[in-house]
Amino acid sequence: MKAVGYLLIADISGYTEFVRLHALRKQSVVSKFAADFYESHAEIIVSELLEAVIEAVEPSMNLNKLEGDAAFFYSDDEPDINQADKILTAMQAAQIAFQKKAQELLFVEACGCEPCTQAKNLRLKIVVHRGEYLHKKIRNFDELAGEAVIFVHRMLKNNVKSDEYWLVSKEFSRFIPAIDALGFCEITENLDNFGQTKLDLKLLNSKQPKNDEKPNRSQITKWLKQALYFSKATIRRKFASASR
Repeated sequence: MKAVGYLLIADISGYTEFVRLHALRKQSVVSKFAADFYESHAEIIVSELLEAVIEAVEPSMNLNKLEGDAAFFYSDDEPDINQADKILTAMQAAQIAFQKKAQELLFVEACGCEPCTQAKNLRLKIVVHRGEYLHKKIRNFDELAGEAVIFVHRMLKNNVKSDEYWLVSKEFSRFIPAIDALGFCEITENLDNFGQTKLDLKLLNSKQPKNDEKPNRSQITKWLKQALYFSKATIRRKFASASR
């Protein structure tokens, strides 16, 4: 079924540790164990952050699927409703929710593994496009296909020198009056298969989360807090997988 609407990808960036895990597994048994340990913590942290973003965006858009460290949303056009305004508000809500969750997760630094110490460096980038796409029903899944879907994914492969920004297509921004006044500026990107393309960019510069835990709290107490958190999260994930 063909539809016209909005496509949004919220992508978490800033985790260099993922790049190193594969190399670690090729080394000793100890290194493989460390890689598995790191990866489990990384997945839990990213899952928590993505869940916060999804909860912020879902009132305005539908979650289509998760794509690694990203969430892909869509919203079919609705008559007499300016969805672009709603989506812009959802983008702001996602940014706030992400920052709040990142702040809440700072205690995991006490673990000491690289994903946990890098968690404070994670940032959120969002790309949005409006166009025509195809709903394809495959078993119980609603798969989106078409040029617009390819285009919004190509938007992530850009030359923006930042891990935190909003990047929207002209097809989206024409529904936002005075978009320049909202802090967007026009850029040109050479997108694969689409060539030179004008887009609107808003760079974000949120402050790095700051650990507000009491300084006199012992390291053992801090370590036990994060250990309990990851233990509970691991059990929840295993239970959820078993119930599927």
